[in-house]
Amino acid sequence: MDVDGLRRGPLRWLEPWFAAYALAGLLVNGMVPLMIPITASAKGPGAVAVVVAAFFVGQLTAPVTGRLADRAGRQRLVFLGSFPVMAAGAVGFGLAQDVPGWVVAAAVAGAAAGAAQTLGSVFIVEGHPRSEWDARIGWFRFTFGLGQVAGLTIGAAFAEGDVDRGWYVAGGVILCGVFLGRIGLPHLAGARPPRPAPAGGQRSGLAAELRGRFGRFLLTWLLAMIAVQTILNVLPLVMLDAFQIGASRTAGWYLIGSLIGACLYPVCGQLADRYGAGWVLRTGLLVTLLGFAAMSAAWAFDLPGKGTIGVAALIIVALGYPFDYIGGTMLAAQLTLDGQGSAMGLFNSAVAAGAIVGAVVPSFLAREFGYGSLPPMAAVVLLGALLVGLPVLRSRSPVS
Repeated sequence: MDVDGLRRGPLRWLEPWFAAYALAGLLVNGMVPLMIPITASAKGPGAVAVVVAAFFVGQLTAPVTGRLADRAGRQRLVFLGSFPVMAAGAVGFGLAQDVPGWVVAAAVAGAAAGAAQTLGSVFIVEGHPRSEWDARIGWFRFTFGLGQVAGLTIGAAFAEGDVDRGWYVAGGVILCGVFLGRIGLPHLAGARPPRPAPAGGQRSGLAAELRGRFGRFLLTWLLAMIAVQTILNVLPLVMLDAFQIGASRTAGWYLIGSLIGACLYPVCGQLADRYGAGWVLRTGLLVTLLGFAAMSAAWAFDLPGKGTIGVAALIIVALGYPFDYIGGTMLAAQLTLDGQGSAMGLFNSAVAAGAIVGAVVPSFLAREFGYGSLPPMAAVVLLGALLVGLPVLRSRSPVS
């Protein structure tokens, strides 16, 4: 094998420690959207909403974690330490048998996952030149997508059988991140505190940027995540209620879409380099909107073959997610000049905040009209995100 040739080719952007980051994907995008609803569904829609929300409430600590780790130069310690905590949270899900226990396990796992995701992004944007971000983030998210596929595979195997054992298996696999993450992980210096603005001068820093394009982007991302997480939070319940598709089949079809989607992450990085991150995010949101609209029409009008339409729409949503996340990650890095650790923390917290709203608010709708009523709501919110974000998303050229 021509190893030197591989190092000079596209695979040169892959780093060994990305394997640990993939294990965060196993939990966040693989186990959580499939196994939490199944685990808590016996207690009713309210219980599912509370437990899912607890996971993402834990992720809201990401900005503080990113900022403190960045300032103290402890990025490696926090990143590596997040994996045994995530593993403990996963095992806790298997051990707990009631809502309070699941809430604790979810919050602990969510906080650790937020730390891993935030610090992983910081190692890219602070450890490499800006000119390499597009390619590196594409392959970085590719490994996260592979982790998602692994999580969905575990979920598919245990979704309709021994759910607790599925959590134990996931916990054991995630624990390996402590060792995998050490291989080639960059060493970063502590971030310098921002210098105070001169008297009478324009205020600088992250707070000022929140009032500009970065703030508009975060609002757009928050609305988009409310829409997306409304569906992903309770995916097996939506597919069962609206299309009569069981949890294992849902996991299998979503796994296929996610596997194809994982391969799109490097492509999305190249597209961001060519057309700009705003164009990539806009494309992803439009694709996702198409999937939600198809689900909505099939459910609302009871279309013939609605099960097939639901599966096709589910795959479309899975294919849109790489565009969403690569475009969003790149914009978060490009639209802020100060406090990259804080910016990445805010970006991941917008995902978490969207997931909380997308867990709690729709639970009332699901109680009245069933989980099939969630795709129409998600489509309306996603359309709102596109309208709010037009000034940031309409550019076809990379952000300078």
